[in-house]
Amino acid sequence: PSIKTILLVVTNAAIAIMWARVLVTMAQLALDGVEDHEEWCQSALKPALRDAIAFSFIEILNALTGLTRSKPTSVALFVLARASIEILVGPELPCACWQHMFTGFMWSVGEINRFTCFTIDGITGGSDTAKSIRYSVGPVAFFLGTLGEVLMLIKLLFLEDPTRPLALHYFIWLNVILWPFAFMMLFKQLLKQKRKHFRTLAMKKDN
Repeated sequence: PSIKTILLVVTNAAIAIMWARVLVTMAQLALDGVEDHEEWCQSALKPALRDAIAFSFIEILNALTGLTRSKPTSVALFVLARASIEILVGPELPCACWQHMFTGFMWSVGEINRFTCFTIDGITGGSDTAKSIRYSVGPVAFFLGTLGEVLMLIKLLFLEDPTRPLALHYFIWLNVILWPFAFMMLFKQLLKQKRKHFRTLAMKKDN
């Protein structure tokens, strides 16, 4: 395999593992019978989420250096949106609130699916099965993850904070309104890739 392939396999596998760590951390809440959910979230889940998001910036580097065919602007928008939600909005909410937990869970499911399939693609030289799984699970996880982000913003809006400047209040409202539009740009691109993949598979079967 080429150096490019090895780099992609290693980086994609690393990102998938970091997001899997988030899911394992969430599973501990149920399996270990944690009583103080907020303390557990602050000490265990939040660091795992932030580590996974930090590793996700590798995807931007891969796009910028030409290791992938992804548009750097699209990848940056995707990664930076999540980082801003977790780093800017997250601390203003109870860490263990269901909106934050739901969002982190869907991010994890989506990224484990995506980067595991990328890794398999790199190892096998292109797997139709991996691509089919990625394009089947990906849009659902992406939609639900974005829904969680909007719900976190809405929860922030309705949290009483007498020290919050009015301008910031309206800025959050603006984000609630505009967030779905930014999402639609990426979602349309994902659906276009999905249709192209399954159309190609259908043509292979016909031949």
